[in-house]
Amino acid sequence: MTRAPHGRGPLVVVLGLALSFSAAGCPCVRGAVNASPELRFWLFSSFGAPKVCPELTKRGVPLKLPSFGPASVGRFFPEQCDAQVDEGRQTLMVRVSGTGYATLPVARRVGFSCSVTVEYRPDFRMEEDATYVWGTFSRLVAPPELRILGVENPVVSLASQTPVGTVAVGLAQGLVSGELGKGFTVVHTETGDDFTIGHMEPPERPRRLVATTPGRSSVVADVTEIQPRAREYVGPFELDGSGNPVFLRARVEGAPVTYTLVDRPSGDAWRRAYEAAQPLAPGFVTPYAQGELRGDTQVPLPSRPGQFFLVLENPQATFLGGLGVGLGETPSRVTYAIETAGR
Repeated sequence: MTRAPHGRGPLVVVLGLALSFSAAGCPCVRGAVNASPELRFWLFSSFGAPKVCPELTKRGVPLKLPSFGPASVGRFFPEQCDAQVDEGRQTLMVRVSGTGYATLPVARRVGFSCSVTVEYRPDFRMEEDATYVWGTFSRLVAPPELRILGVENPVVSLASQTPVGTVAVGLAQGLVSGELGKGFTVVHTETGDDFTIGHMEPPERPRRLVATTPGRSSVVADVTEIQPRAREYVGPFELDGSGNPVFLRARVEGAPVTYTLVDRPSGDAWRRAYEAAQPLAPGFVTPYAQGELRGDTQVPLPSRPGQFFLVLENPQATFLGGLGVGLGETPSRVTYAIETAGR
């Protein structure tokens, strides 16, 4: 029987799932839960599954291709989500749709919309010092439904029905389904949540690309490569406005980049213009913070409640001006972390 999870993350971001089980931490409870697959699935379907879509639609998912290394080349922003528990198969079927962008050779900026339905076999294990939450890929229920929203390179845009256009579509499909098809592991500990693609057994821990500063908690952290005249829309992420200091810590290798902090509605509108391959333009509102990042930098950010985007931009001119070919250009590699102190 298939049912919607009752109550009131992804797929790639289901960090909230681990929090559902962390309260039951005594050894007697851990032993009983770990020994019973039926009990674990009941706990997941009752308390974890309802959190999948709310967690998934909270933030964008970095898009990464193995041939490009660990740095992200774009992002996918889930906007609509539906999760169905199949009690007979003991699986969770998730349909997600949204928009995104990637910066690719030749085509440069490619914006797309995509809907995909994936089935996972969920499970978790409670250890003394951590909770492991798994989403093992079961099947792709249907091929991704993908539509190109815009292509920066005018030659590729005009040739959208040629093999060049087909390659752009195939790359975008691979960015989405390739990530989802590997499954995921989330490790929840007292110091935060770590996410990795694929399956990882205790006591292994995901390798953090960005180490958290001692005495702080990481809100968002990753590594990205930003081509000339390109952006990275980091977020949306949430700040609680507790008054604890908030910092942006970054290491920039290559040309300096600019940063702009805006609220989520403004960031969503700004990135949609970016996904449509419109010319780069300033944001629509006065930002909460902005400046330049070069080398190793730490800057304070406003501590206020709400959801925000951090927009990183490489403002240096492209190699061939407005043609957008993107050959022979050197990207700026940015390692970034937004951290809060005293949590």
